[in-house]
Amino acid sequence: MALAISVMSAFIWSLSSCASSKNDAVVEQPTVSETQPSVQPLPQSVPTTLFETKKVGDDRQVRVVEKPTLAALDFAAYYSNPIRLAGKDEKPENYTGKMAAVTVAEYPFPMLSSVSETEPAVVAGRAPLAWEPLSKILYAQVGNDSLGVLLNAVESVKWDEPEVFRAFQTVSRLWGVPMSDGSVEWWVEVTPAAWTGRKAFYGKLNLVSHGETAEILNYYLTAEMNAEDAMNWARTLSSYWYPTLNTDLEVHTPGAPWESLESSRPFAVMRGNPMGTPMWIAFEVPDFRLSDEALRARAVADSLAAAGEVVPVNRTLDTSSAFRLQTLAALEGTCPANDATAKFRDALKKKLAKLPKEQNAWAANEMLWFRRNANYLLADKITAQDSLHNPLPRLLELKKYLDSLNVQLLVVPVPVKEEIYGERLVEGTAADLCVNPAGREFTREMLAAGLDVLDLYPALMAAKSGDEPPHYSYQRYDTHWALPGMLAALEQLAARITQYSWYAESGAQPGSLTMQEMVTLREGDLVAHLPDAEKSKYPADTLAAMKVFKGSEPYKGGKNSPILLMGDSFTGVFESVDQKSGGPGSLLAFATGLDVQVLTSWGGGPGVYHRMMKMKKDMQSKRLVIYMMTARDFWQSPMEWDAL
Repeated sequence: MALAISVMSAFIWSLSSCASSKNDAVVEQPTVSETQPSVQPLPQSVPTTLFETKKVGDDRQVRVVEKPTLAALDFAAYYSNPIRLAGKDEKPENYTGKMAAVTVAEYPFPMLSSVSETEPAVVAGRAPLAWEPLSKILYAQVGNDSLGVLLNAVESVKWDEPEVFRAFQTVSRLWGVPMSDGSVEWWVEVTPAAWTGRKAFYGKLNLVSHGETAEILNYYLTAEMNAEDAMNWARTLSSYWYPTLNTDLEVHTPGAPWESLESSRPFAVMRGNPMGTPMWIAFEVPDFRLSDEALRARAVADSLAAAGEVVPVNRTLDTSSAFRLQTLAALEGTCPANDATAKFRDALKKKLAKLPKEQNAWAANEMLWFRRNANYLLADKITAQDSLHNPLPRLLELKKYLDSLNVQLLVVPVPVKEEIYGERLVEGTAADLCVNPAGREFTREMLAAGLDVLDLYPALMAAKSGDEPPHYSYQRYDTHWALPGMLAALEQLAARITQYSWYAESGAQPGSLTMQEMVTLREGDLVAHLPDAEKSKYPADTLAAMKVFKGSEPYKGGKNSPILLMGDSFTGVFESVDQKSGGPGSLLAFATGLDVQVLTSWGGGPGVYHRMMKMKKDMQSKRLVIYMMTARDFWQSPMEWDAL
């Protein structure tokens, strides 16, 4: 199969070159008999304890994985992770507990052929699995989502209280049991939410998987990653969890001590802030640890590289205001608040009011929509926010700093999908209606204050005229743009860069890179926000993509790049996750002939300029800093706009 779902399925992509959608069969209430295939032993190389946890503090953990298999890393990330569990132990306000006295046997789970309160002997000595990542891999490899659908159904059981949005139980552990005929049986541990007062129970799924599943499962359990694979895994996981859990990877030297603890040397440190209180999970693999001697050698090498790698350039700012003033003039009167926008806002407010307060995404008109994006469309005056949420002073402060270095600043807000597809978000809305007067006014205010701003809204509104459903300018089940929208935006961005007065003397080499069409699978980041019973309706989406090459190698800009593209996940999607080297940075380098260094904060755009401030050496080579981020973080961002 030539498709890959992020780094996870790419890691096991080599297992097969084709897929069948008939490999799994749902079995109705199977009965145990002597003629059933015998259970196969677990391969000796698979550890049954996949990780151990070391608590550094109340808000910090290190999870040590002895063998860096994909199964072990996934389980270390998903199992009993406090970032994922934050806030879920609180009893929902509308929970009545009317079924609290009913046993599992009295209220059966039709997805399970047997239920017990003790761990079944058949799973003894077998490595437990995290079901979500494994089910995605199986879907990508064999084209069948039976496992994910069934497990979602287990988690969706509401005990006759369907109005409670939060899950009553989760599938905390999954076991795949290979049989002698090549099939795989599935067993689960189901852990009820703390507020239900119920104990964990176990069951066998009414599902037997055939075909390549056993081979994929064995590879998932046994094939080990190298340090680069593991880092890509952490980066991808952080990007997918960001909309749900506000995750990002901390700046950390892989394999070095963390939190001043010599005994903890993780390869990656994930920060999450799902409930307003940050917490950290670090992932450590003994083979990836750096010794003190290696750290000293690396420090020397980094010092030598820092001293000699960055080549300073003589820079002069383009002080012309022509482009800025033209953009400002083009904005005047284009998005008035009127009866049509008032009707749109009223309908959107009513829609949000009907959603359970914990539900952050919903489906309508073939797309999934994000509550935070919708709230941005309902914003009041953005510059009237308090000092920690008003972006304008911080952006002007950044411009002043970069001006002092003779480095150009270009602000590139990315309109949210809900702003471009207002007619799909709220039925009855005209396709050309500008539904976000406050957001458009803030763009005008930035320009009027002297900021160079690239206004992508007109280009993205025009791009949707070329939509060919089910393919759109934005991804159907995700907050990010798809290739058509990204290309429309990058065309405008490349054109703007070539208009700077210094471009002619920048040494640009258009045509020095090559580009190849690709196809990738991406699970939408909004699916996790849906009610449990709806998640299985939205499998990974097939997306067109591009990949940029420098010679035979995938493109990546270095420290000497004259352009720094920094921002949130819009700079990283397709660039450092999914098929890679096909995001805004690579496409911009292809179009302009200038190298582009990318700095991504998955935790949100407002935090990335603090990382830029630590790149003082790299900044000597820069002519332009492009600040690209989703426009929703201009309004009530969970990541505050701190001063430099």
